[in-house]
Amino acid sequence: MKANIVIFGKNSIIAQNFIKDNYFKKNNIIGISRNNESEDEIYCDTGKPLLSEEIEKIINKIKKKLIYDETIFILFSWCGRPRIIENKDDVWSTNMNIIQNFIAISEIISPSRIIFLSSAGSLYPDNIKSFNFPETFIPIPTNSYGRQKLISEKLLTYFAKTRKQKLTILRIASAYGFDRRFSDQGVINKWLYSAINGKKIQLYNSKESQINFISFKNISRSIIISLENDLNGIYNIGSHKSVSLEEVIEEIKNIVNKKIEIEELNNSDRFFNIDTLKFNSETGEIFKLNLRENIKLIYESIIRHSSQK
Repeated sequence: MKANIVIFGKNSIIAQNFIKDNYFKKNNIIGISRNNESEDEIYCDTGKPLLSEEIEKIINKIKKKLIYDETIFILFSWCGRPRIIENKDDVWSTNMNIIQNFIAISEIISPSRIIFLSSAGSLYPDNIKSFNFPETFIPIPTNSYGRQKLISEKLLTYFAKTRKQKLTILRIASAYGFDRRFSDQGVINKWLYSAINGKKIQLYNSKESQINFISFKNISRSIIISLENDLNGIYNIGSHKSVSLEEVIEEIKNIVNKKIEIEELNNSDRFFNIDTLKFNSETGEIFKLNLRENIKLIYESIIRHSSQK
């Protein structure tokens, strides 16, 4: 079925990678962003408190672009990053404005489904080595970012329950990939840049630490599969297994083919392990890590990007 897909936060890294997928050529993409309007984009800074009149204008603009009976809302918009300890009032208020404005627009448009991208790494403990956390585990946010994500999950869940709204919450593992606008963003990208330029790789956790990574491509795939399978509820989205930081560094060494020095800034252990069985059992999809292949692709993209500057 063809649908209107309204993307809040159209210019985010994950949203841009998601839009590139051929799946969306047959759908009507409507982008909401803080940038100036283009033909398929609506300007709206949802991170600011919006008056009812402003909300109404945005709703009218969305309605004018709807061409199919089914409408799907996907919330990518967010302020801050998972591994940055950030308690500033402006970050809190921005994210609370985003979720409140999003719900206010959803109340009027009544989309067929809402998809919210949450964060697995900020909601589960990261100090237990031998346990993969399932969705049924009561979240214990590890930072301010996680607390804001959890509040938003609860607000959306309450809204969905009272409005009988279909809702999918995807708790995403540590995302990695290449975006030329933010080519050094993410630990793997930063390490590749350091290795390429002969600088030390900085370690903020022990080499034995384990992280569940998932590529931008597979995040996009998880959203598509969620829509195709009409999934409702909360799902962990990650690779089939976690990987140690030492393994990541070894792959970078092999691909860059240079001697790499390591600077250990913190030797504490971190074990970010999640259980993805629920998503796998309901869709039949298993996201393989393919670490070497993906790191090689990022490396090649960095080399091309650097040569074009």
